[in-house]
Amino acid sequence: PAPSTRPRPPNRSDPSRLAPEDAFYAHSPPRRRQQHSPPGVAELTAEAEDTVDAAGRILSGIETRRKRERERGRSGSRRRKGAWKKLLWVKQAYPDNYTDEETFLDHLQRNPRLQPYEFWPLVADSTVIVQHVCSVTIFVCCFTGIVQERVSPVAVVSWGSLGTVLGWVLWDFWPVSSLSPRNQQRLATLKSAILIYCALLGLSPILKSLTKSTTSDSIWAMSTWLMCINVFFFDYGGAVGAKFPASLSTNAALMASTVLASRLDSTTHVFSLTLFSIEVFGLFPVFRRHLRHITWHGHLTLTIFLVMGAGGGVGVTISGGGWKAALLGIVLGGILTGLVMGLCSWWLIGLQKYKNEIHGPWDPARPVIRRRWD
Repeated sequence: PAPSTRPRPPNRSDPSRLAPEDAFYAHSPPRRRQQHSPPGVAELTAEAEDTVDAAGRILSGIETRRKRERERGRSGSRRRKGAWKKLLWVKQAYPDNYTDEETFLDHLQRNPRLQPYEFWPLVADSTVIVQHVCSVTIFVCCFTGIVQERVSPVAVVSWGSLGTVLGWVLWDFWPVSSLSPRNQQRLATLKSAILIYCALLGLSPILKSLTKSTTSDSIWAMSTWLMCINVFFFDYGGAVGAKFPASLSTNAALMASTVLASRLDSTTHVFSLTLFSIEVFGLFPVFRRHLRHITWHGHLTLTIFLVMGAGGGVGVTISGGGWKAALLGIVLGGILTGLVMGLCSWWLIGLQKYKNEIHGPWDPARPVIRRRWD
């Protein structure tokens, strides 16, 4: 090797101690304190360190070049795959359960189909519930009056039949059809009415003895639960095309009326109450639904009359009085009904702020079926 150009410090007797020459030879190689290095070892050590540094730089350059080549290959493969689309019917270079982490939550929606409630439309919609509850209340008041012998069952069924006939006449003028199909429909309605009338006449003696071995407390409890089922499971949002209300609600009401009719004294009472229940729970809901669809003013007028009838009936039934009790019941019933309708509407509006329905890309897609093509 070539001789070093750096000046060497002079030899000294004790190399472990500082000498005056150390102040002038500042670039002297480091010395081991415990043992003196022979001449030429320091130069070899420096050259070895330079060689190791050069080899490290070469290896790091090779590793950096390989990493760049790998990244370039990955980016090229991604470009060859193309952009991912959320479509299963398109052949893509991704697995079926692939999830794009960058765009996964871009389509997150909260309450997408939320329709804010308004007060007066809610009050108007609640009239359907008020009508049915008032109908049930009127039926219960009529039964109580028959049991207490305040009202004649013949009078009850007569007024109910008269109202049914008037409702059928109005309903007959609403459908728009030719004369011949309408006559056929009238004939079918007449046949059904005669069949129901004759069937009830024949079954009244059997219905009277139906619950003879059952205690009255069980009858009251059973009829109460059946009436509650009728109220809670009634189809309040049924369309006009539905011929009959929900089967569970109707069957529960007819069963309750049958059980209650079996506690009456005579066969005439049983026949009258059973026929009245069919008119109230089977035919009257159909008329109310059509009336609401045809005229809103008629629907509102019917609601007012039902509230007055239910309030007056409850007043007479509870107090046992006459017209004064009926008038007091009408006033209190109207006020109470208005308060309940208003408070329930405000309550529903207040509850809407707690609605938190989240829709995201994890929900199944909903197909759009086009029935008409442009």
